[in-house]
Amino acid sequence: MRVAHVIAEYSRHEAMGRTVAETTSRIDASAAVITSRAHDGTDVFDRVYELGGGVETFPARRGAALTAALTDFAPDVVHLHGGALAPLLAAGTAIRGHRLVMTMYAWPTLPPPRSLREAGLRAASASNVLRPRVLATTVLPPAVAAAALRRAGLSVLLTPDPRVERKLAPHLDVPIRRLGSGAPATRLRATYDPQSPVVVFAGRAESVRGVDTLIQAFPAVLASVPGARLRLLLIERPELPSLLEMIRSAGLGDRVEVITETRKDLLADMASAQVGVWPFKFDYTTSPPAMAVTEALAVGLPVVATRVACVAAALTDGHGGFLVPPMDPPSLAAAIIRLLLDRSEWQTQSEAGPVAVRRLSWELAAKTTAAAYAKAVG
Repeated sequence: MRVAHVIAEYSRHEAMGRTVAETTSRIDASAAVITSRAHDGTDVFDRVYELGGGVETFPARRGAALTAALTDFAPDVVHLHGGALAPLLAAGTAIRGHRLVMTMYAWPTLPPPRSLREAGLRAASASNVLRPRVLATTVLPPAVAAAALRRAGLSVLLTPDPRVERKLAPHLDVPIRRLGSGAPATRLRATYDPQSPVVVFAGRAESVRGVDTLIQAFPAVLASVPGARLRLLLIERPELPSLLEMIRSAGLGDRVEVITETRKDLLADMASAQVGVWPFKFDYTTSPPAMAVTEALAVGLPVVATRVACVAAALTDGHGGFLVPPMDPPSLAAAIIRLLLDRSEWQTQSEAGPVAVRRLSWELAAKTTAAAYAKAVG
């Protein structure tokens, strides 16, 4: 079987690209990626086609180049990856002439105005939370997206987001399958440390991901657990200097470790900590499920996170960790302290994590995807 993955921009370090790479490496098929730009992690593909052009309008504005790539590779299945707008952009292209499977990763909507004001409009605008495509998705009628999918010749729709299923199921007569992804199989395990526990966050240096909330909460953590340390594994973004200044202003310099170098073994980083914290401020800060959360749960690292859609897709309160309200430093601190001081509770959540994310294993994601390909080709 030959599968052509069409994705606006590809990187194995981002959620969509990671899902493509992990499932492709587990499916016995010849694979190609067709994208505007391929940044890294292309070793899992037999062919790579970089078409250039704008990410926001891909592949509609690269129709001729897309046609040439599909003609050259001659796939049995085209696998389209994207959000709710992707069908509209793809329906009028050469994709229509092929058997189609789509993974729709999310149906994001604009956050409530009050939440945007509290979080900061500038920070939201600089992230994925407040982009033109999110505004378009917010007002997009599900029937229109479904019509575009039918026009494109969809055989199976895969999605990790329950909202996608709820919106499109009434309008589609093809199977919609839940795609759980993000949890690796590993023997690494976190261990309890009552003396010098490490609280870890891994992700972009963006306040929409709650890094500022975590910094604000940490003095209260230190008041109850003086030996605690905060380790921030950050991907550099424009907000990084302001977050570093926040650490300095709070007098946390000697208790916070900031690492911006690329991590060679993030699972080992997770396993060396005692609590993982992801206090995202909005439902779709990242595509569900939040992969850093699933990786933490996979190594038995108890998690404290917020009640937002991208986290709830991976973590149920009390089954691997705790969920707290967004932008609430006292509640965040209290949940972290509870895990650091209560060994029995820590152990309960640690043991629950790997069990809870079995439904999100890459092996199961690959099996679901392979079944979709088989149905598409009949």
